[in-house]
Amino acid sequence: MRSALLVAALALATGLAQAHPGHPLHDASPSHLLTSPDHLAVLALGGAAVWFGARWIERRFPRRVLQILGVAAVTTAAVLWGIRA
Repeated sequence: MRSALLVAALALATGLAQAHPGHPLHDASPSHLLTSPDHLAVLALGGAAVWFGARWIERRFPRRVLQILGVAAVTTAAVLWGIRA
């Protein structure tokens, strides 16, 4: 139970983090959010944190869901970075 709370807190903290100072998330255009290196770095690091944090979940299904979400976030950041370049 304690490890599940830790992973949930980690996932929420990465989602609430600002990519960079200067503007709130809702004040930016969608194209800026999808092409800014700062935002893509937060997406990739957040995905890596969720994937890594999943190792402390004992039940198989929730662990796999978090692993898939983490890998999907990192992959999305990599694809968006490739489109951006």
